[in-house]
Amino acid sequence: MSHDNALSLLLNILKNERETSLWVADEHIPDTLKIAANPVVEVISNRFDVASSLAKQGWRAHFSDLDFSHLQDRSLTTLYLRLAKERAVVNHVINQAARVLKTGGQLVICGEKKQGIKNYAKQAALCLAGKANIKKRGNHYLATITRGQMPAALLDDKRYSTLRITQHYGNSEIISKPGQFGWNKLDSGSVLLAEQLKQLPIESPETILDLGCGYGFLSLAAHQQWPDAFITATDNNAAALISCRENFKQQAISGDVVADNCASNITKKQSLILCNPPFHQGFSLDSNLTEKFIATAKRLCTPAGCALFVVNAFIPLERTAKNHFNRQQLLLNDGHFKLFRLFDV
Repeated sequence: MSHDNALSLLLNILKNERETSLWVADEHIPDTLKIAANPVVEVISNRFDVASSLAKQGWRAHFSDLDFSHLQDRSLTTLYLRLAKERAVVNHVINQAARVLKTGGQLVICGEKKQGIKNYAKQAALCLAGKANIKKRGNHYLATITRGQMPAALLDDKRYSTLRITQHYGNSEIISKPGQFGWNKLDSGSVLLAEQLKQLPIESPETILDLGCGYGFLSLAAHQQWPDAFITATDNNAAALISCRENFKQQAISGDVVADNCASNITKKQSLILCNPPFHQGFSLDSNLTEKFIATAKRLCTPAGCALFVVNAFIPLERTAKNHFNRQQLLLNDGHFKLFRLFDV
């Protein structure tokens, strides 16, 4: 992952904060971040790994789907955000800032021009009925929006907290919500993998792991193919877990939905592992993510089992996979995606 100057700027400010404040730690924060805890700053993160790591370092960190319900109206002096990738997430945070900030309190947003920070600052100023002060720092910006006396109309956050039917697959309705990657569409790579499940010469697996499950699409597809299998779905993102749990409930899927960082706390071996691994962290490419997911698949795969991975065609998964699995079978390459079966025997 490339160095994030906007995040560095925000972290330097957080170190010196002296008033009751909130830091919204979204997908830009690496789980390896080391920063001395500031007791006056509370952290809300929708990333399980980030919340866990910061809590271990002494921060008052909570893992949730950016849930502000425990905060009283006009109780905070400052709210900090490194600009998130999804507009609904940013608008949700701005809307919450309008409620929880004191009159004269400040919403502080860091980001780059190409990421739309100037427009977000202007919209936030309208929502908070205040003024925006935008300062350029190299190729990134620091926007400070002061909350006015009477906040105006809220921004469109796509009904952030509301689950809804967004897609259909087979006879199944798929439930999702904003706050996760691809929340309102079927991922083409995952659909490709799901369709191949019907053709692969795989005996009915007893246990299946949906690694990086999102809202649980691959779990739904696997359940349609093998309704008696016990499926464990795991993800790092709070919104994804909420959606996936609801899909398991609605489809009566036998299994568990687990909050975890790339299944690091899961120990039970799996007959079949399904994965469409992420390759972005925030706005940046992260080349280490694919290997992290492959290493986890190797650790959790039974000796006679296999892992099915679908990746964008430009990702050299086969080079990484050979360091972990004895065999890498390319099942399909349509020019956009590659589908691999990884196994040992």
